[in-house]
Amino acid sequence: MSVRRAYRSAIVTAVVGLVAPWAALSTQPAIGTPATADALEQAGIRRGICIVLGLPDGTGPAWLVDLAKTSELTFYFQSPSPSQVASVREAATAAGLLGSRLFADCGEFGKLHLADNTAGAVLVAAPAERQTSEAELLRVLHPEGTAFVGGRRIVKPFPKGIDPWSHVYHSPDNNPLSRDQLARAPYLTQFLADPKFCPMPEVSVAAGGRVFRAFGHIAHKANQNAMLNTLLAVNGYNGEILWRRPLHEGFMIHRNTMIATPDVLYIADDESCKLLDARTGDLQGEIVVPADVSDGPVWKWMALDGGVLYALVGREEVRPQTQSSEVAGLGHWPWGMWQGHEYKDPKTNFGFGRTFLAIDPSSRKVLWSHREEEFVDARAVAMKSGRIYFYSPQKHLACLDLASRKVAWRNASQDLLEAIGRDGPAQHWITGYATATFLKCTDRYLFFAGPQRDRMVVASTEDGRLVWQKEPGNLQLVLRDDSIYGAGPQGTVGYKLAYDTGETLATLPGRRACTRATGTVDSVFFRASGGTVRIDVADDTAKHIALMRPPCQDGVIISDGFLYWGPWMCGCQLSLYGHICLGPAGDFNFRHEPAESRLTRAAEDPAAVKPFEVRGGDWTTYLGDNARTATSHVAP
Repeated sequence: MSVRRAYRSAIVTAVVGLVAPWAALSTQPAIGTPATADALEQAGIRRGICIVLGLPDGTGPAWLVDLAKTSELTFYFQSPSPSQVASVREAATAAGLLGSRLFADCGEFGKLHLADNTAGAVLVAAPAERQTSEAELLRVLHPEGTAFVGGRRIVKPFPKGIDPWSHVYHSPDNNPLSRDQLARAPYLTQFLADPKFCPMPEVSVAAGGRVFRAFGHIAHKANQNAMLNTLLAVNGYNGEILWRRPLHEGFMIHRNTMIATPDVLYIADDESCKLLDARTGDLQGEIVVPADVSDGPVWKWMALDGGVLYALVGREEVRPQTQSSEVAGLGHWPWGMWQGHEYKDPKTNFGFGRTFLAIDPSSRKVLWSHREEEFVDARAVAMKSGRIYFYSPQKHLACLDLASRKVAWRNASQDLLEAIGRDGPAQHWITGYATATFLKCTDRYLFFAGPQRDRMVVASTEDGRLVWQKEPGNLQLVLRDDSIYGAGPQGTVGYKLAYDTGETLATLPGRRACTRATGTVDSVFFRASGGTVRIDVADDTAKHIALMRPPCQDGVIISDGFLYWGPWMCGCQLSLYGHICLGPAGDFNFRHEPAESRLTRAAEDPAAVKPFEVRGGDWTTYLGDNARTATSHVAP
């Protein structure tokens, strides 16, 4: 079975009552359509794409226009009747909805003119019921989408083998490697959507068919201002913005304080951890750090595992000011030691804290806490298999065992601390951001590497002892089962390394600038000079996705069978702009041979076709006229 067909393999059908609300519409005129609107609302379909197949008996196009006016959905109408399509277009034009909220197309009911996994709902009128199939409805529906057919609701389930990008670096171990079994090369474009541009920093998570992106406080161009301090929830199948919320100003978001689940988005700042309804953005509750367990209310790091929310919390930090821009257009911007990025005081540094908490997210109560004497750097906190590994700069590397709630070991050996070294300044277009995480882990090893590191350092999870070290340290790591992939700095090379020894197994292309690397079951991604590099791990060859470049802080994220490139924050012009999604092509035929069956003729005798009327000012040929002047006297 192909990965595309995996989305179509299961059908969940529920009979609702004796007659569904939509079925009722096919037998009675529905002016105002309360039954249809109610059915969509009950199915949780508020924003997104709704397909309408034909007009119900006894209704006209005004019914569909009224439905569009009373909802936030985008409607796609399809019918084999040219006159019916024309009437819908005329009514939508008169209402100012055509081409924005309502689209109409001519086509048979048996073959819908939308891509796979696009629609959240399909309304099938009685005349169309016998001419379409459940398989075709399931093809266009995305998971959790609902088709209303006669007296039934057909709900598309999630396919097996998908993996969420629940934490900022995929999971609490900070290893940006997706285990998604469907997101495999080759790819097809799923959507290109707004917003096109965003400020920095940006952090993203995804789960349940939704992508959540938090945009920070620095705009280098005017086209980024609209998204300053903004949280977006986006439909992961069609790019529709589901909801947005303002973020608390003065909090550096580039850290591990956002977690996605299918039902709840956890997002924390210097006041509390907010629990947001993933579908609506409504605030379900807040978790506030108790004053008696911590020296401050600020959330530095957090992870969700086994139904328990773990957090590092602590003192107030540097509060960076929002920086808007009046600089128009595109192009580069100046790097610098922006406010708070110098990490000069552990008492006020971004992400430095001393108290670990274990919290029950259901009751929002603290289960237990652990206090450290030294400040812990949240950029160097990773969690796996019931252990939290943490680093206090130039003091020690330690392990907190979650079962015993005690420190399992603490390593302050001189060889380890000298190997890790002091933080480099970063904040350069080749090295990257000072705020980036630089500790990752597996069950056996801890890995220090990133923009601030002079060398890559590997320590044992057993006791923190130094295992090996290697220059350079500015590697963007993806920890695969068989080996370590490291995207090297611009002008150098990357590496495929052996876990136990650090031996170079293969050299890889160097990355372009600062963007982080991420991976899937068959690929590793990072930024190329133009576009995206995809390392095919089957043979370690480099492929080129030319049209878009991964955004700076996120790279390519992978969730629910799809790959996502975020809005553009960089100044480089060599990219498509916007929120871009690719999906698995599976058995798609990229090279269709010409076939007579695909040719549509307007008339058997082409000479009998009336020519188009040509009027003065028409652009009838290449560059406007036979002299190729590329000019027009027609005023826009």
